[in-house]
Amino acid sequence: KDNIVLSSYEKTNKKGKKYQVLKLKNSDFIFYTTSFKDLNLSKNDVINLRIITKNINFKDYLSKSFYAPSYDFNKTKTQKENTLIRYFLNQHHNEKVKEFYGALFFAKNVSSELRNDVNFYNIAHLIAISGYHLGLLFSFCFLIFAPLYAFFHKRYFPYRSLKLDISIFAFSLLIFYIFLIDFSPSYTRALLMSLFAFYLFSKNIKIFSFKFLFLSITFCISIFPKLLFSVGFLFSILGVFYIYLYLHHFKDQFSNFTHVFLLNIWTFLAMIIPVLYFFPLLSFQQFLAIPLSLAFIIFYPLVLILHIFSYGNLLDLYFMHFFEFKMHAINLSIPFVFYFIYLILSLIAIFNKYLALFVVSLGLIPFIFLI
Repeated sequence: KDNIVLSSYEKTNKKGKKYQVLKLKNSDFIFYTTSFKDLNLSKNDVINLRIITKNINFKDYLSKSFYAPSYDFNKTKTQKENTLIRYFLNQHHNEKVKEFYGALFFAKNVSSELRNDVNFYNIAHLIAISGYHLGLLFSFCFLIFAPLYAFFHKRYFPYRSLKLDISIFAFSLLIFYIFLIDFSPSYTRALLMSLFAFYLFSKNIKIFSFKFLFLSITFCISIFPKLLFSVGFLFSILGVFYIYLYLHHFKDQFSNFTHVFLLNIWTFLAMIIPVLYFFPLLSFQQFLAIPLSLAFIIFYPLVLILHIFSYGNLLDLYFMHFFEFKMHAINLSIPFVFYFIYLILSLIAIFNKYLALFVVSLGLIPFIFLI
């Protein structure tokens, strides 16, 4: 009852018969189903239906995401978007650009077409709301509210810690945000990890350690068991792990300015094989992810401000051309054995700097197949 249509697209089976794939969400779980009838459904439509639960196992139930055959469809109404979400997205007329900003700001589902465009640039980590975005939003809060709060702080309560008060206020906004984006797995991991880190930091406990990462992962899964089966959560963990691996071996060897560039290259190469295992698209165009990740530091707060003041559509034309650009690409599947060995070597690399360099350099090998 009251299942919201998150996405709907058409596919063709081996017999050439077309059918509709629906991704639905209700108060308990998200699930996929199919129909050979033309249901004429759109995103945010609300439908009632019956599902066949015979093949749903415990893993499916725990993950809160599964496939189930269904019947007896009945459209009831269309779900209205949150006022804030409508305000942001109604500034755009192009559906693909609207999808892009919906994913960027509100963790909305994207079409297979936009997902393919994003994979060409290997910038899924910039679109999926995660720790990168949380860090920028936290910094943005400090930049905006610290000068204003400092005025009152000096005059009325100088005995309080300005940084602590602004941090608590910023985290309050970030906690509100997690409800707005419906507990996106990667953002959930980032927020819980940040809150845990904030607590440890206030107690003068070291937070840049693999022990902290392991405790944070355990903490997240204990609260939200479904994260155990989330690819987005896995990518989020791996991204943080490889950042920690870099800092563990090289944090004292370069300047902060150099670290910014090297860390982006390091993380890009380290994530190539895990990403290819799940999404086998490969192109030299994906190297653009390195400068784009750096540019995102300016881009994200810029487009946020533009949307706040109703100028969110200023860059729409450029984005339409941006997504149209395509270089030669191939589908390269990574066998599970190779993927598993890669993860094991990554863990062992904690103890050896040269092994860490070797593991990350393996990310270059798939690109040989493009030559």
